[in-house]
Order: sequence, then structure tokens, then C-alpha cells
Amino acid sequence: MKSHFRLLGVPVRVEPLFLVIAALMAYELRPLWVVFAFIGIVFVNVLVHEMGHAIMFRFAGQRSAVVLHAFGGFTVPTGGGRRQMSKAMSITVSLAGVGAQMLLLYLPARLLKDSDWGTEQAIDFISGPGFSWWPILVYTQFVALWWSVLNILPIRPFDGGHVAEELVGFENACKLSIVVGAVAALVAAVQFSLFTGLFLGMFAFLNYRELQEGRATGTFDVDAPEGQAAAGRGGGASRGSSGRGGRKKARGGHLQSVPPIPDLASELARPRDTAEIESRAWNALRGGDVEMAAALLKQTAGRPNPFLQASVALAQGHAGLAGDMFEAAYLAEPGGPPNLVPATLLANSGGAVPLAAQLVAAGPVGIEAAGSLQTHLHYAEGFQAAAEVGEQVFAAGPRSPAQTAFEIACSWARAGRAEEALRWVEAAVDAGFKAPGMLDGEPDLAPVRALEGWTAVRSRLTA
Repeated sequence: MKSHFRLLGVPVRVEPLFLVIAALMAYELRPLWVVFAFIGIVFVNVLVHEMGHAIMFRFAGQRSAVVLHAFGGFTVPTGGGRRQMSKAMSITVSLAGVGAQMLLLYLPARLLKDSDWGTEQAIDFISGPGFSWWPILVYTQFVALWWSVLNILPIRPFDGGHVAEELVGFENACKLSIVVGAVAALVAAVQFSLFTGLFLGMFAFLNYRELQEGRATGTFDVDAPEGQAAAGRGGGASRGSSGRGGRKKARGGHLQSVPPIPDLASELARPRDTAEIESRAWNALRGGDVEMAAALLKQTAGRPNPFLQASVALAQGHAGLAGDMFEAAYLAEPGGPPNLVPATLLANSGGAVPLAAQLVAAGPVGIEAAGSLQTHLHYAEGFQAAAEVGEQVFAAGPRSPAQTAFEIACSWARAGRAEEALRWVEAAVDAGFKAPGMLDGEPDLAPVRALEGWTAVRSRLTA
């Protein structure tokens, strides 16, 4: 067998029809560069699969060669250093192709596609016709998964069929292949495509024929001259000898008939983990990447977090719209957003105090929501905004005026307004604040405790 190149010492031959079939599978993909990328993805997938077999053959003391042909590929033992393999090693060789594909292609592609970088690549693909790694990740994951699923089916001459033959013998493996092949063909025809169903059905028929004739397929006479061995590349038995004696099984027969290739637009629109996407959008806002946050917001399935929507609107400069959205969000969820990003944006934009005015005017629920906003502003270090919002809450009559006044004092103190803070400590005491330990231990009030008027206010709690 004349090879085109060697990989890790293994000769590899690529039949022209292999590339033609791969191109036919991808000709409808857009943009055009994705067609060529898909051909490369198919090539790499089949090659990695076959190299998995070849490497395990080497561990078993066998040389081997790889052929990529019209409907996939196979790996066949070649001359030199041959020995009979144990049943366990033969099964390991059969499963090594799928293992290599899943470990080296599917898992990395899946992890990268679902990562923040993968999301950025998806957004780049949406944004323009230029190059993006996202289609490559999508199709690499898709091809690697379905190639592995199909090849693990117990249908001769697929890898699963070789395993079945080792476990239950040739005749039983043929019978199993007929049943599984027929069922798989029916499922594929209904769920995927008629062509895929017919293709799998063909293997059920071939196994029926092999069972009737009593000879194994997918084998090669490795002692035959090179030209005679090459004649067996179609997946049938070498015609130079009968039966199965003196031959070693080729690993392969791996088909390029997979379920319909997913459209990239539908893949982008596919429902994803909304919580994960929202988390990435929050992180983008936190890092100042407004464009990324807006793009991620469009990918959320169903109704996205209203605080996230309002935050993106505010970050994009739509202050009026954002104010109305924040009001609606806070009235619906008075406890506020799940993080401090909205409070930071509101404090930096000057929108917190006007929002508080809208909320307290809405009644008790709005007052509660404004109290949540006050707390979030303080922890987001928007201390002056927190104090001013707190003053509105206090004036509107919160459930605990004393606690609200105490929190206002803490915010004014952190804002560098110690005198104002002391005034609100006194207001807290007037409203019934009765926790001297909090006054003495609160770090925010350290500059207030240094004021001359502190002692007089503090003494009112011990009188």
C-alpha cells in the first residue's frame, strides 16, 4: 500500500474520493470558508480515530497502516513484527479510535465552545463575515460525537461490531449486527435522514449476506503481496484466500454518513443555560465590556433577568429607559438584583437618587425596594448615593426608621462627611436605636467617634 505521508511513523493514504465526499457533505454551509474548514474537520476526525487504532496496534506489537477512503477510513496491520493479539487487546484496539476522538477532539471542542472565549467567538461570528473559531468548534464537536456514536454500535464492520465479534463470535456478531443495523436504520430514517437510514440498513444486509456465506468481512491478508492486500480496501474479504484463517481484522469501516449537519444560525439560537449566559453578561458588565454583555443578553432563552436588561440599557447610555426598567424590576423584586453591578452602574451614572424617588412614590413595596437599593449602593462603595437614597427612604417611613438612620450614618461617614454622619446617628437614637455595641464597634463610624459631639450622643444609650 503506497502511502501519501507518515504520522508518528504510521503510513497514511488518502483516497481522492474521501475529500470529494467530505466536500459534498459541506457544500451548503455558509460562509464559504466554513466549507473548507469542515473538510479539514472531517479529515482530522477520521485521522485521529484511525491513529487511535494504529497506536494501540503498536502497543500490541503490530505495525499498521491507515487508509482514508470514500466513506471514512480503516487501519490494517501490515508486515513485520506480527503476532496474534489476546481478546482483551483486540477489544482495546477496537475501542481506541473512539477513545482518541472523544478525548482529543470532542472534549476540548465542547469545553472551548462553552467557555467565555467560545462565547466571544460566537459573537464575532454573529457580528461579521470574518474568520471565527466558533464554527470550527461547533462542527468539531458535532462530527467527533456522531462519528463515535455510530462507530460504537455493535454492527460489523464498525468498531462496536469488532468488539461484538470478539465477545460472542462471528455468527452471533452477524446476527446482532442485523438486528441492531435494522433498528438503527429505522431510527435514523425517521429522526435524521433517509440516506443515513439506508446506509445503516446496508450494513444489516451485508451482515446477513456474510452470515449466509459464512465468511468474515473487514479482514485483510497481511501476508499477501502489496497489490493483493490493497484490493481488499472496500471493507470486504480479501479474495486471495477463503475463510478467516491467517488474517487479522482491519479496524474501521468508519462511515461519513452522519445525522444532518447543524445549521450555525440554529445552533446560535439553540436554548442554552440561561443562568450561565446571564452570569457571563454580568461579568462582561463588571469588566466594562458593554457590547459583549448586550450580545449575551440576546442569547438568553425566555425572559432574561430584568435587572440585567436594565443594567445593559444604562451601560449603553439609555438613562431614561433604564430608569423605567429598573423601577419595574425593583417593584417586581424588592430584594433587588443578585449582585452589585446595577448599584455600581447607578451610582456612577447618577441614576440612583432619581430611581429612589420613583420607588418611594410607588408605596410600601417601592420603599422596601429603595431600602434594598440603599444597602447595595453602600456595599458597592457608592457611599454618597447610598446616603442620599437612604434619606429618601427615611422620609418615606420605612419599617425600621432607626436601622435606616444608622445605615445612612454609616454611608455618610464612608463618604467623608463625619458631621453629617453624627447627625444621623442622633436621628437613629431618636428613632429608638438601642444597640450601643454596634455604635462602638462599627468600623464605618470610626471617624464619627472622633468628633466632640460623639460622647453626648453615645451617652444617651446608657442613660
